Amino acid sequence: MISTRKIYAICEKDIKGITRNLFVLSGVLIVPIITFVMGRAMDAELAAQTAVMFIVMNIMMNGGNIICVMIAEEKEKHTLNVLSASTVSGLDFLISKLIIALILTAAVNLSIYFMMGLSDTMPLGPFMLITSIAILPAAAIGAVIGIATKTQAAASSVVAPLALIPLMMPMLVPAESAAWDVLRYLFTEQVVSGLRAIYDSEPFMANIGFVAANFAVLFIVFLLYYKKKGLAS
Repeated sequence: MISTRKIYAICEKDIKGITRNLFVLSGVLIVPIITFVMGRAMDAELAAQTAVMFIVMNIMMNGGNIICVMIAEEKEKHTLNVLSASTVSGLDFLISKLIIALILTAAVNLSIYFMMGLSDTMPLGPFMLITSIAILPAAAIGAVIGIATKTQAAASSVVAPLALIPLMMPMLVPAESAAWDVLRYLFTEQVVSGLRAIYDSEPFMANIGFVAANFAVLFIVFLLYYKKKGLAS
């Protein structure tokens, strides 16, 4: 059974630990810094296009990296046994990590929204809705990687290349190809399409539906892997 008290306690511990974790801090800080530097030299239309790229990169990099690094950190420091002895369930543990990843990644998305001037071109509510939901499938991928790897360095080294794949897909896969007909339904591409729809004041709920479907599939994959390996694999 889920315990909100235990989840809160783990979140509180993790927030204190993040301030000393360079693997998490570097990812959380580097995207806003790059955004700030580049955004100052762009007009509104170019800034909007570049912001979408940064948002997708942030969702993949931080949405996946934060949760996998935090899981790997617990394994690296051998604190999982302590948590198990304190009757903290695996579900409580994972939900607490997901909450931290969601908050930090959404905060970076929000910083991109204001620094790139998106507040002048698209409403905040729809922007936060689609970008926050998109963090969930990225976090599910990160959770699987965190369970599969034993150290923070190993976890980050797997997530970093994955974060670049969505940015490279449009350049590597022809838009008219059969492969693109499948890849365009991935949550990263649906975020891009959804943000463009919001920018053009067009319907975007179908994009959210596809993102949610991605999360449902990846969450099932995560549950199966978690059931097989557990946290201390």
